[in-house]
Amino acid sequence: MTHAYDSLYLSKASRTIGNMLHDAVYAFGIDGDTFMKLFIQSSIAQQIEDGNPKYLAGKSGLELYLEVIERTTGQTPDVALIESYDRSNAYWVGWMLTHYQWYSGRSFEHILSVVPYRELIGLYETLHEADIQKSYEVLDALFSNSGSQLKKMRKRVGLTQEELAAAADVSVNSIRAYERGSKDLSKAQLQTVLNLVAVLKCDVSDLLN
Repeated sequence: MTHAYDSLYLSKASRTIGNMLHDAVYAFGIDGDTFMKLFIQSSIAQQIEDGNPKYLAGKSGLELYLEVIERTTGQTPDVALIESYDRSNAYWVGWMLTHYQWYSGRSFEHILSVVPYRELIGLYETLHEADIQKSYEVLDALFSNSGSQLKKMRKRVGLTQEELAAAADVSVNSIRAYERGSKDLSKAQLQTVLNLVAVLKCDVSDLLN
C-alpha cells in the first residue's frame, strides 16, 4: 500500500495525536468520543491523513487541541503551551489510532465509525504493551466483521460477489471492499444501497445494521 506520508513522520505524528487526546480528556475533561468528533469536524484529521507536514511535525499536542477547539467552537482557551508527556490510556488511543490510520489508509472518521473511542479504550489493557502489529490485526478483524452483514445477506440469497455486482449494477471491486470493510457501505450513494437492498430482498436496516 502507498502511504500518504513517509514513516519517518509517523513517530512524531502519533505522539502528537496521543498528547492531544490526553490533554482533551484529562487536562480539559472532554469526553473522548465527543472530542474525536470535533477533531474530524475541524478538518485537522484530514490534514493528518493527507500528510501535511505542518500538522504531522509542526505542532505540539496541546497546540493541536487548541486549534481543534478554536475551529469548531470559535473559542480560544487561555492556557500555557506546555507539552504533555503523560502516557495515559487516552494517549495510547491517539498514538495507536494514528498508526492504524497510516497503515490502513482508512480515514479517522471511518475507523471511529466502526471502532469508537470508548471501544478503543477497552483495548488498552490488552494491547498497550504489545507490538503495534497486534493492534493492526485486531482492528483489521473488527473491520472484517463490520462488512459481514452484506456478506451474510448475499450468502442468504445464494449469490456470488460477481453475481451480486452484476444484478445490483455495482462494481465487484466495490462489493469486495464493502464486505472486507475497507469501504463504508453506510457512506455509499443512496441508489447503490437501494440496488443492493432490492437484489438481496432485505431492508436497508438489515444491510447497514
